[in-house]
Amino acid sequence: MNFLLEFFEELDELVYISDQETYEIIYMNRLLRESLGYTHEKEYLGKKCHQVLQGIESPCFFCTNAALEPGQMISWTYKNPVLNKRYLIKDSMFEHEGRKYRIEIAIDIDGEVVRKTPYYYARIESILSKCFQQVFTTTDPEQSLEKVLAYIGKAFSCDRVYVFELNGSAVSNTYEWCAEGVSHQKDILQNIPVQSVQWMFDLMEEGQIVTISDLESIRVPHPAAYAIFKPQDIHSLGQGPIWDEGKVVGFLGVDNPNEETVSLIPPLFKVLGYFVTTLLRRRDLLRKLNALSFQDSLTGAYNRNAMFEHSASLGKKGHVGVVYCDITGLKQTNDTMGHNAGDELIRYGYRLIAGVMETPWVYRSGGDEFVAVVEDVSEEEFQSQVDRLRQAAKEGHRPVAIGHAYCAEGICDLEELILRADENMYENKREYYKENGRHAVTSRHDFQREESDQGLSTICPALGTVDSLFYQFLRTTYHDMEFLFRSISQQNTASYFYFGDMQKDLFYISDNMRDEFGFESNVVPGLFQAWGDRIPQEKAREIYFKELKSLLQEKREVHDLRYQVKDRDGRHIWIRCYGILKWNEDKTRPLFFSGRITHQDTAFVVDPVTNFPRESAFFSRLDRAKAEGEKLRTIGFAFNHIAEINSTRGRSFSDHLISTITGELNHRLSDRVAFYRLEGMRCAAVIDPRCQESPWQLAGEIRQVITEGYRLMGISVRTPSSFALMDYPQGPLMPADFLEQLVSLCRVAKQDTSHMLVEYSDVSIQKMRHMSNMALALSRDVLQGMVNFRIVVQPVVSTYTGEAIGGEVLLRWNFEGKDVSPAIFVPMLEKEKIIHLVGRWVFEQAVCTCMRLVAYRPDFYLTFNVSLHQMEDDTFLDFMRDTLEKYQVSGEHLVAEMTESSMDEQPEKLYHFVEACEKMGIRMALDDFGSGYSSLRMLLQYPSAIIKLDRSLLGEMIESEKKSDFISSIVYACHRFGKKVCMEGVETEEQNGLIQEAGCDMIQGYYYHRPMEVDSLYGLLAQEQKNQEKSAPEPVEM
Repeated sequence: MNFLLEFFEELDELVYISDQETYEIIYMNRLLRESLGYTHEKEYLGKKCHQVLQGIESPCFFCTNAALEPGQMISWTYKNPVLNKRYLIKDSMFEHEGRKYRIEIAIDIDGEVVRKTPYYYARIESILSKCFQQVFTTTDPEQSLEKVLAYIGKAFSCDRVYVFELNGSAVSNTYEWCAEGVSHQKDILQNIPVQSVQWMFDLMEEGQIVTISDLESIRVPHPAAYAIFKPQDIHSLGQGPIWDEGKVVGFLGVDNPNEETVSLIPPLFKVLGYFVTTLLRRRDLLRKLNALSFQDSLTGAYNRNAMFEHSASLGKKGHVGVVYCDITGLKQTNDTMGHNAGDELIRYGYRLIAGVMETPWVYRSGGDEFVAVVEDVSEEEFQSQVDRLRQAAKEGHRPVAIGHAYCAEGICDLEELILRADENMYENKREYYKENGRHAVTSRHDFQREESDQGLSTICPALGTVDSLFYQFLRTTYHDMEFLFRSISQQNTASYFYFGDMQKDLFYISDNMRDEFGFESNVVPGLFQAWGDRIPQEKAREIYFKELKSLLQEKREVHDLRYQVKDRDGRHIWIRCYGILKWNEDKTRPLFFSGRITHQDTAFVVDPVTNFPRESAFFSRLDRAKAEGEKLRTIGFAFNHIAEINSTRGRSFSDHLISTITGELNHRLSDRVAFYRLEGMRCAAVIDPRCQESPWQLAGEIRQVITEGYRLMGISVRTPSSFALMDYPQGPLMPADFLEQLVSLCRVAKQDTSHMLVEYSDVSIQKMRHMSNMALALSRDVLQGMVNFRIVVQPVVSTYTGEAIGGEVLLRWNFEGKDVSPAIFVPMLEKEKIIHLVGRWVFEQAVCTCMRLVAYRPDFYLTFNVSLHQMEDDTFLDFMRDTLEKYQVSGEHLVAEMTESSMDEQPEKLYHFVEACEKMGIRMALDDFGSGYSSLRMLLQYPSAIIKLDRSLLGEMIESEKKSDFISSIVYACHRFGKKVCMEGVETEEQNGLIQEAGCDMIQGYYYHRPMEVDSLYGLLAQEQKNQEKSAPEPVEM
């Protein structure tokens, strides 16, 4: 009931609520308390309504309690003997927690103002009464709000009634009612920057109601608001604040109200705002309660309840992908770093998945497990998202196991897909570790032994019975188990042995295992944990514990895993651990576990593609250097654009490319450096201490070989490789830490192309962290609805008048409070394969902005850039058509810009795209004309209405008169072919004069305007329009 009391508290009418059965007053609003002289609720609570309000001891003979019904009001007039005034009384009732309550509103009809304008206040009273009834006709606050809006719309005879709500720095239309024949506007009034209507909010914060009788009156003083309202065919409007906790959180508005009702807007909207506030609070409370039952409170992901609830509708149309992720290492994190760190690890996992996967359906299905369901997605696009997720997890240096499954056609069984994705997660983990020289963990289910290990599989059942031949032999012969154990392990550096009691968690290890790995005794309590502590790499350690947990949960009998451990001297040694586990008869208790650990031979550490030794050999070289006090200079380098080559040429092609290059590197430099294959497409070159050449010279040779290899294979990219330099030993860094830092430096080098070789420093490491954070934030912002993105527009002016007649839409992205250069974030978008989502958003913003710009200049146009990615998107043209229809914008106000290179790349797709654009009325512009070698052919071959001359031509015009004449001839030729010409990059008065002499139609450049915020562009057009009106000749009277 609290929301109801809050609503009535500030009303300018008298209100009280009483218990219908006992007549006891439970509430009075502020105005009634003050009128009766009460200062505290204790003075009236529990008193009878007839005693307090009528001054009598028994119930009123005219009491309406018996006639009251929920949702209806009884109206009557009465002169109150206590207050000595006549009031219009409105009675109703409602139920709360099983009891019935009377609510009464009294409106003073003896007041001077009321007596002079009885219709005015009677109409207000009627509207408030009806709105009050609508609030309580349903328990759904959103339905109530829609009914309130509908009644207001009819009462004011207006075109539209709406609610806008604040959300951070934007305001959105969340509810609307439209009169018959009036188009809905809500969808095109989303995420409007608050600064566009800030002046309205400022007025409402002062308690004022905004009324505009003629929209043209705000055209110049408030151009952004005018541009927003004008396309909706608004002539007049009224808007009042919606308050919450003393702040304006939105507004209620009406468009084009009947002139007779305009005077009612100020007093009514001050009260109606409380109606809306009440309903929005109820809505938010219900949403919060719903979220608590279907959302995980720690991460914000949906929970298992939601997954079960949604499973009936998800995946019923086919083309569904499921990703299953396991955030490994949670228990260890909780045990070693505390539960706060564990919670942060879980939150990180959710942010990672939600930031990459293009779906709202992300569920926390268990303590450390997440499921993401992607609907209506092609298998290729789904696989692309999974690849990006794996890469993001890798770059985040957090242990995340990822599996996926896809259903192409028919009705998809979501539960089956999740099980398949779960299995794939373990399969993927196995493949990963095989590639890195280790045996993978097994699946969750039936353990399938490798063919070479069938012997152990057959031995395992025999050890489970006392009637076996082995036990018969022991019972009939003398034996000494200790001597047997010592004979196997003595003087043996290739194998270590262990066995133990699983129930007591007590193990016995061989002497060599005790000595070489620093155990104090052969008897080791908690061997599993003690051995895990000797695994240096976090990811491998987590896999190890996960495998042991799986071994017990799935009641398996065989353990087999490859990984690195540290010996007593801190050296990292590759080992393979075998073990067999004995269970009791019903497999409810593990009894005995024994096995052996073997040194891994070196054959598996050579990478088959590069023929370089892998990480284990690299670690050994670093260990040896540290032990001998030797300083090693190491060049880390990466092969760039391999992902793109894989997608366009195939993996076998890229493998051949890498193999050819690394063969040449070995041939040329193996006498001076030792090469190693690292993770991904990265390698290390350890410089021989005797080498006389500098790291910069060696890096130059390596770069030359790689560049030449790309060229010979027909791969044309700007930076085929990137390089980093580190020295070892490097402070306290262990080999694994050193490798991690070297890989990070390679990432920095790939982004920072200004340096041939990026050296290890605090600055470079900070850059790496910044770039990793930027990449994650970029994907998250795109997938969360283009958060922190905006467009700006650089105006294009008429050469003849200097006035803005068009503009080029440019994309901006803000990260950590600063705008990031498109040269940095656009390649990242392309790499993450989400550039198509951004391109769609930019087009929609261009259309929406154009809709508002034409309110000032009907012939204004905007240009937007089109990439090859968009032309390759088969659905982009349909999206363009739908967007134009949504905003009711003609294509003639839009121009698609394409560069020479993109036009010549895929001519068939280009022709199809151009033809479709022409049907929509969208013109084409050829950008950067003159920057290539085939410009004249382009001019003749491809249809384009506007030619944008490259800024490089400006310098040539200034250099010589002949070149200026040549460019003038290009402009002449364009005009002969019926094309308009725009010169880009004009920054000085001299350049401006030359362009005007050359006959260009339009100019774009800093000399006139820099790229500006959209609101500033509205202001520019408003001012230009005002100047035109001032300079227009006065009409001559005849």
